[in-house]
Amino acid sequence: MGRAQGISEEQFEQVAGFESSDAFDHREKTVMRLAEAMTATPVTIPDLLYSELCNLFSEPEIVELAGAIALENFRARFNRVFEIDSQGYCALPPDHPVRQAGWHE
Repeated sequence: MGRAQGISEEQFEQVAGFESSDAFDHREKTVMRLAEAMTATPVTIPDLLYSELCNLFSEPEIVELAGAIALENFRARFNRVFEIDSQGYCALPPDHPVRQAGWHE
């Protein structure tokens, strides 16, 4: 039987600090790095990150990951227009760049 879909409660609680968390494996951390890079303005995907993605995933899988991340970015940016917040699903730590920039009140 394959691995269960989704994330564990432990992972959910540690998303903001995923880099130093043991709750995520190398593949998961690489995808989360892609998500962070795609969320930055301007979007810059470092060559090293892309190379690592190519080592871990097929081209169709990378396309699917990028599409899913882009869709969630679209939704998040769209929601900001109408001041729709995360409703507690994504509590950013105080030192997160988005909070420091004043974009998340």
